[in-house]
Amino acid sequence: MRSASDTATATASELHVLARRSELGVARKYAEDVAAAFGLDEDSRYEFVYAVNEAVTNAIRHGAADEEDMIHMSISADAERLTFAVHDRGTFVMPEVEGTDASPGGRGLALMASLVDEVDVHIDPGGTTVCLSKVRSSGLEAPQAQAG
Repeated sequence: MRSASDTATATASELHVLARRSELGVARKYAEDVAAAFGLDEDSRYEFVYAVNEAVTNAIRHGAADEEDMIHMSISADAERLTFAVHDRGTFVMPEVEGTDASPGGRGLALMASLVDEVDVHIDPGGTTVCLSKVRSSGLEAPQAQAG
C-alpha cells in the first residue's frame, strides 16, 4: 500500500486508494502518521490532516480516477517542510463565488489555505494535483511524554 524512499535530505512516500469516500479514513491516517513522524505538534497535525481530508474529498467528489479507479497521494518532507500531494485525472475548474451568497461548495481551497502554509494547484493534460505544505515550527517541540 505504501512505499517509502529515503535520501540524505528528504523522505517521501506514496499511497494509492480507490476513489471512494470510504477511503478518506485511510488518507487521514496516512497524513496523521507522517505528520507525527515529521514532528508537527498536535494543533499543526490536526490542521494538516484536516486540509488533507478536504483535498482528498475534492479529488474523490470532483476529480476523476485513473483507469484503475484510483487516486494518488504522496507525502514528502525535508528539514523544514512537509508536503502532501493528491493527484486525480480530472480537470480543475475554479469555483465561481458571487458576492456573499456563495453556494455551499467552492470554499475548499480557501479552507485548505487557512490550515496550511502553502497551497498549490497544478493543472496539466494528465489531471490535477493539489499540493499542501506545512512548515515545521521553529519553536520548541511539544513534549512527547510528561514525567509523573
